[in-house]
Amino acid sequence: MAGHILLAEDDKALSALMQDFFRAAGVAVTPAYDGAQALTLAQERTFDLLVLDVMMPQLNGLEVCQAVRRESDVPVIFVTALGQEGDTLAGFRAGADDYVTKPFSFPVLVAKAQALMRRARGLRLGETELGYGSILLDTATHAVTVDGAPVSLRPKEAQILELLLREQGHTVSRDLLIERVWGVDFDGDERMVDRHVAGLRKALGTAAQHIKAVYGKGYRLGES
Repeated sequence: MAGHILLAEDDKALSALMQDFFRAAGVAVTPAYDGAQALTLAQERTFDLLVLDVMMPQLNGLEVCQAVRRESDVPVIFVTALGQEGDTLAGFRAGADDYVTKPFSFPVLVAKAQALMRRARGLRLGETELGYGSILLDTATHAVTVDGAPVSLRPKEAQILELLLREQGHTVSRDLLIERVWGVDFDGDERMVDRHVAGLRKALGTAAQHIKAVYGKGYRLGES
């Protein structure tokens, strides 16, 4: 499962950007725009991770984290402009699992969040597993799941998915897909690739959003 996070950030423009990056990685996001709203949501719903801005109206992130910690061990990442050692220590004393200082890399924040959620659930990709967001492929058995539910793929669709997973974040050309999936002696045309990618997307359901068509080049799984 990709996970569901509570994102508490009072800067709505920054929050929107963060939400875009999390959702692009297959993570569901519920936003909050002040500390009181964040605490209410955290107490009423179940989340896999909290991402809390430290400086928020009504209640700051430290206060939210302290209140949550009295009831839950859900992972918490603080995101803040306060980067002094004392500020970082205060965050960890309040119960944070990680601390990210602004300005920060959005992909790094997402990676930190995913690692914490996997650790909290005791999940690790096995030696034969490839994953992105809610998609998991076992290369030994060719079994594919989305959010833990099995997905039925045709053999070449599974081969395309495996190649896209191995090259995630990079554009894979149609020529390379033909070479790896159909072989160098293939005498068809590139439309065969597009038809199989369309079938793959249909089978993946909501997770199909992670496969992007790159105009004039090929396909990419995930963000570049």
